[in-house]
Amino acid sequence: MSAPVYLSIAGSDCSAGAGIQADLKAGFALGCYPLTAVTCVVSEVPGKVEGIVAMEPQFVAAQVRICLQHFPVAAIKTGMLYSPEIVRAVTAELQDFNGPIVVDPVMIATAGEPLILQAAISVYEQSLMPRTTLLTPNLDELQRLLGTMDAIRTADDLQQAAVVLTRRYNCAVLAKGGHLGGDTCTDILVMKDGTAHRWSHPRTMGISTHGTGCTLSSAVAAHLAMGHELVPAVELSLQYIAKAIATSHKLGELWAVNHHA
Repeated sequence: MSAPVYLSIAGSDCSAGAGIQADLKAGFALGCYPLTAVTCVVSEVPGKVEGIVAMEPQFVAAQVRICLQHFPVAAIKTGMLYSPEIVRAVTAELQDFNGPIVVDPVMIATAGEPLILQAAISVYEQSLMPRTTLLTPNLDELQRLLGTMDAIRTADDLQQAAVVLTRRYNCAVLAKGGHLGGDTCTDILVMKDGTAHRWSHPRTMGISTHGTGCTLSSAVAAHLAMGHELVPAVELSLQYIAKAIATSHKLGELWAVNHHA
């Protein structure tokens, strides 16, 4: 019996909590076979990014191309693309791909460090967003894409921001509410037709998260590869990441959020 295949195009995290490593763990835990195309190698631990080395764009493209040529890829997830050249190279290789594409617009680390060159953002918008099925920004990424300094303080603010991006990019947007604060975490999915879905759950307190966005977007890609429609794929993935956070354990001085994967 073969497992559903999806492709993660993302960076490598040496602490194994985010990036390609998180995608691999999530994919295998959910019963899929995750392929990978490495865009960058990041020297980091939770709360600290020391350095980023980007792959040559043509080599990133070669990884994507050979995976698509030799495997039955049913869905694609993109994570840290970093530079305009990498965004263009990846988008060019996806032109003939007809399946769902989940874009996690990795721009800012949880600790606040930038994970993308400023010039890459407009290229994202011009080339990759028109091919996107689902965009999964966190609070900081929402504000960066909106181009506004207006604070997003409530779930209603979060939904309105998602509506703006849905209309702008003509794709579904999952606005993640993990950074809003409070005892309850609310995530909001706005579909292309404007329909909104909300999921709320009690926040697990005292946990320092790392890689939750990578894991969530990869889980959505995995569920789409399995054949789920978008709404149930998102709901199942939110349940998966909530469990990952709630059952995390401590490794030395750091929290491994998605260890159970």
